[in-house]
Amino acid sequence: MINLENLMLWPMFMMVFYFILFAVVIYLVTKAFSLAKERNALLKEIAEELRKR
Repeated sequence: MINLENLMLWPMFMMVFYFILFAVVIYLVTKAFSLAKERNALLKEIAEELRKR
């Protein structure tokens, strides 16, 4: 009986674990992209300021 319960619980646990891992990866990727966009915007502003001078 214990073996049967473990067989039922293990795939569910792995599925939840991978789902959480996947969500964290997506969050980090989107955060990295947003940071890159902000940095590019700042670099463009700095370049424009340097051109004006």
